[in-house]
Amino acid sequence: MPDRKSKAGSGTTIITGHTVRSVRAGSRAGIGLEKGVSNDHEEGCYLVSQVTTLLFTGGGGAGNEAIHRVWRGRYELHFADADRMSFSPSLPRDHCHVLPRATEPGFVEALASVCQRVSADIVVPGVDEELPLIPLVRQRLPELKIFAPEPEYVSTMLDKASAMTRLKASGIDVPRTIALDRAADLGFPCFAKPRRGRGSRGALVIEDATAAAAYLHFHGRKAEDIVAQELLQGQEYTVIMAADLQRRLHAIVPVRVDLKRGITLRAETDMQETVIRTCTAIHRAFPASACYNIQLILTRDGRARPFEVNPRVSTTFCLAIASGIDPVEIFLNNREPSGLHQFRAGMSLRRHWHNHIS
Repeated sequence: MPDRKSKAGSGTTIITGHTVRSVRAGSRAGIGLEKGVSNDHEEGCYLVSQVTTLLFTGGGGAGNEAIHRVWRGRYELHFADADRMSFSPSLPRDHCHVLPRATEPGFVEALASVCQRVSADIVVPGVDEELPLIPLVRQRLPELKIFAPEPEYVSTMLDKASAMTRLKASGIDVPRTIALDRAADLGFPCFAKPRRGRGSRGALVIEDATAAAAYLHFHGRKAEDIVAQELLQGQEYTVIMAADLQRRLHAIVPVRVDLKRGITLRAETDMQETVIRTCTAIHRAFPASACYNIQLILTRDGRARPFEVNPRVSTTFCLAIASGIDPVEIFLNNREPSGLHQFRAGMSLRRHWHNHIS
């Protein structure tokens, strides 16, 4: 435990050590670096303010009620979504906020307004379509921190064809990825999915050239907008990566996927060394700040082969924090890493339906 050194005004404490926490009278416990005060890296000493306020977009997503359960005593948590009916009933109603969709007019202004109203310190984007627009919110609110990688990284990784090309050029063992109209060059079966997309929407195993043509016809898309990818066989992992503001890597949490239906439904944290080595190499080739997600297959011959990088938090973010990793603290503290943070292996995630009748 850190040693408490002194008080620095109401709700502010100077403490030392790796964990940075404070408790303000009449409030929940939380962490946060005092705005306008720099870190003292040499002594490991930080000026800690009142509870840090986080705003998660995609707030009606599957992992948010668990995030609230795990972190409600640590951070002030707010959630925003375009669908007012999507919020879990377990979330406080006054902490749920409705936004336009990212594709609709007024999204940037509405998100900036919510951030101002709740005094958000950090916005955590959870929707791909929002990611290119989030920097515009920060232009309106310069003090706001964005818990996502840099815009150039986001642009590269949202384009699945570009992402695989860049990773391959850096020596990463990725599956062959080409436009769907050239799928015969891969051989069948192969895997088809939109070049830009999320949540496994439009993802399908293609058995032959007839099926490839039917896919394009059914979806009404151009061939260059759909990628065909070598079909990998093995164990799927979704991996949470946590880095600081200087893009230094602090934590890797491999999650073994046992059941997936668009999102991960059953999974378990797994100290898989090959996966960790591969993800370390990916970050070394393409460093990014904050938190992002790598999806890969550990093949039957022992190769960890990434097939997608999501430049945002995933629905398994809740499992990472339950396993003892705090990516927000890593992001805020911005300290030189002394090795990867340890997480609890064997933590399992099981998602079930709850029927709410009112």
